[in-house]
Amino acid sequence: MLIQLRSPISEAVSPADEYLMGFLDKTEAMITNVKTEVGCCQIDDVVLPFTINEAEYDNSYVCSPYTALIPYCIEELGKLDNWLLRIGVEKLILIFDRILKKNNINRVIHINNWLLSTNLYPQKDKALNIESLIEGITRQYKNHTVIFRSLNYFLNPALISEFMSAGCMIVPTRQVYLYYKSLNDYSKTHNYKVDKKLIEKTEYQYVKQSDINESDYARIVELYNMLYINKYSKHNPQFTIQYIAVIIKHPLFYVEGFRNIHGILDAVGGRFTIANTTTLPIVGYDTSKPAKLGLYRMVLMSALLYSERNNYCFNASSGAPHFKKLRGAVPHIEYSAVYIKHLSAHSQCIWKVLAYIMRKLFVPIMKKYQL
Repeated sequence: MLIQLRSPISEAVSPADEYLMGFLDKTEAMITNVKTEVGCCQIDDVVLPFTINEAEYDNSYVCSPYTALIPYCIEELGKLDNWLLRIGVEKLILIFDRILKKNNINRVIHINNWLLSTNLYPQKDKALNIESLIEGITRQYKNHTVIFRSLNYFLNPALISEFMSAGCMIVPTRQVYLYYKSLNDYSKTHNYKVDKKLIEKTEYQYVKQSDINESDYARIVELYNMLYINKYSKHNPQFTIQYIAVIIKHPLFYVEGFRNIHGILDAVGGRFTIANTTTLPIVGYDTSKPAKLGLYRMVLMSALLYSERNNYCFNASSGAPHFKKLRGAVPHIEYSAVYIKHLSAHSQCIWKVLAYIMRKLFVPIMKKYQL
């Protein structure tokens, strides 16, 4: 069993190495609200990216548990129509604010962290030997909580079982929406049929990745920001032109879009695919344009049709629950595997309390209010 903790090397030998090369000088140059140390861990022939943090409380939730649990969670509470519940939960969150900072909640190492809203894992039949991996990590990082994000029981049942056997807590984090015909035949829904017809008849010109130019990169960032940063949350990863330049050449990513009659991109989608699963971490459209144009619908439909052609599961991540369920998506709770056994008793207690609250309070709220 070969386990290495190393920085990406000068000549990329894996998709993880190739991806992280752009982050080596300064991570903020790639994602403006992410300050972290990056590296790779290798188990036999499997190479996974990781990030290491100490504090960085202004980071995006992709590498900051504090951001996910406090400011991002408070934003999500605004969606609750039960004002009494909203006030009660917000007070509970604010109590934990100081506690989490005082107890170094952001002293973490995230394994398989692609710094995206949804990370993907190798195929189901690829054993990762989690126990050996965790042993190697905790030997070098004795004071860091070890976290694996973006797990669910439909896509990762065997992997979750491995994490549990290795002594990890399985902590619920959010609700995501999956499109896969064995879960639900989404192609029979009315909205699917309408959106498919729209993408076939639209006056917008579909643009494949090879027809996206460097001059489009700034527009891609602008469109993404219109939706994910300005409309949704500043705590989402804030990608840069430099980041777009990296992923558009990367084998695991594919960027496509729709141009208006003036040749300007008005909508864009960037897929991320590993094994038999794809997700859409880059989505953007011109939010100043009329909704009847269906820009968001076309981007999502394009990704869904790609998944359908390849018999992939499309993990549509969280957000826009009503929209996704109308098109046949099935909700699943997403989890993080958290390893804490090497930490002090006090630090372990903090994480155990958090896990309990997430299971008993936040999961019922997420399910009921579709957060």
